[in-house]
Amino acid sequence: MTGAFASHIGRIETLNETIHPMRMAQAAAMLGLGREAADTLSGEGTALPPLFHLFFTNNTSDAGALNPDGHEKLGGFMPDVTSAGPFEGKPVVRRMWAAGDISFDGYLRVGEMARRTSTITSIEEKKGSTGPLIFVNVERVIEAASGRVTEKRTIVYREPPATTAIAPESQDMPGQDGMQHHFTWHPDAIQLFRFSALTWNGHRIHYDADHCRQNEGYPDLVTHGPFTAMMLALTATGAVTGEGIAPDLRGSRVLSRFRFRGTQPLFSGRKVQLHASADFTQLEARNHNAQQAMKANAEFG
Repeated sequence: MTGAFASHIGRIETLNETIHPMRMAQAAAMLGLGREAADTLSGEGTALPPLFHLFFTNNTSDAGALNPDGHEKLGGFMPDVTSAGPFEGKPVVRRMWAAGDISFDGYLRVGEMARRTSTITSIEEKKGSTGPLIFVNVERVIEAASGRVTEKRTIVYREPPATTAIAPESQDMPGQDGMQHHFTWHPDAIQLFRFSALTWNGHRIHYDADHCRQNEGYPDLVTHGPFTAMMLALTATGAVTGEGIAPDLRGSRVLSRFRFRGTQPLFSGRKVQLHASADFTQLEARNHNAQQAMKANAEFG
């Protein structure tokens, strides 16, 4: 997409942060792994489990830099999509993390200094079934002494719902055939709040149920897409089993690449089914109605 937002392509943002042991202990507590697991995961030099880089190098936006929905105001690193194009003049747009493509080279480790470099690689306008969409693709590279994570993140902007009436959940996205492994996850309001805190995510759809129902047309709190992706990544490695989540988050397989795409929201208080193919390379999350909410692909190395 050229024109009003062309100047944002190639824009770079950097941030440094130590991979702090307390954050790892808090993540273990959020997952309910117990004190012993928290002590192990927070030990100096411990390798970060899949997607735990999401808990580090996040922007700490000042309270005055937030919109009423808790998202950071646009126009800084990310383009202000309400300044031109299909959303020009709109007071607010809905923002979602639609997809991700993550590659792993070595491990980030507790105690290391990590540097995150984000680059806007492309901006595209498309037409969706509900109206115009703007996709912003961002490459985030998180590097430390022992490894590097390269994450290609697709953020989509769309118009808010025309009505705040709660929309019915989709019934036309059945899961894929051929899944051999099946596990159940029950995200609740407390877990979603804690995940928001760990990722410094102020978006109210994850912790303010009244806001969800009155302003967004959602029936309940929305489960974070990256949280669902993390659970699928842990399923891929074997850290999620029929017995629950392995306390040390160690599985029998090592991810080299993990790709995911959200297809519809998941909500607090409703069970989520995590499914995997026989070789754990194809995965998906299904909602309580057995409808696909996220699909993913894992590569091992």
